[in-house]
Amino acid sequence: MKNSITCPSCSAENPRYVYICKNCRAFLRERIYNIDLWKVIGFLIENPKKAFQLIVYSEHKNFIFFIIFFVAAKFLINARFLSMISLGDFIPITGIVLSYLLILSAIVIYLLLFSFISTVINKNLKINTRIRDNFAVLVYSLLPNVFGVVFLTVIELAMFGGYLFSVNPTPFLIKGFIAYMFAGAEVLFILWTIFLTFVAMKVQTSSILSSITYTIVFYGCLFAILYFASMMIFTI
Repeated sequence: MKNSITCPSCSAENPRYVYICKNCRAFLRERIYNIDLWKVIGFLIENPKKAFQLIVYSEHKNFIFFIIFFVAAKFLINARFLSMISLGDFIPITGIVLSYLLILSAIVIYLLLFSFISTVINKNLKINTRIRDNFAVLVYSLLPNVFGVVFLTVIELAMFGGYLFSVNPTPFLIKGFIAYMFAGAEVLFILWTIFLTFVAMKVQTSSILSSITYTIVFYGCLFAILYFASMMIFTI
């Protein structure tokens, strides 16, 4: 296995996620029951590789749905921004609750499918991963979106109100300097998220090429989903 760990007692190869050697039953590492959210957040900033290792090692992938709840909210906002490109200036006719539920469903299904497909591909490449681990690291790699919706979006709405989603005039015409600052911050959050996804895949596969490929495909498909959603969910 390409991402295996070697038992120090019997030299047997084991999948990265086990804590007891399958051959001699020696302990390979400390057993981790639950994810410590604040500890993981700290590691995502200081040492992302260690953060994702903790997530994989944890037996219970807690806080997953808490993160997805806020990530879906951020993706709904992103889809609304994209609708300014795909549809232009328009008045949404779909309720915000229905729009949110649609984007939430789409994101959960996509994450599950990507986790399943990547696990199957990894198996064919002699890389031993589990669906639940792939799903968990992908969700946690999207954590910057939670910071974005909790901090950036709230401030943006306070600054621009309804004009935040307007193309006539745009926020860049109303308060240009501030709007560009927020846009720059949004780009940094996106780049951070992409980088975390790359590290997450690197932890899972131990392959730079596979990690780059997975990251490109993951965000390419995600952008396609959001763009398609921007044309559909607000006009149902």
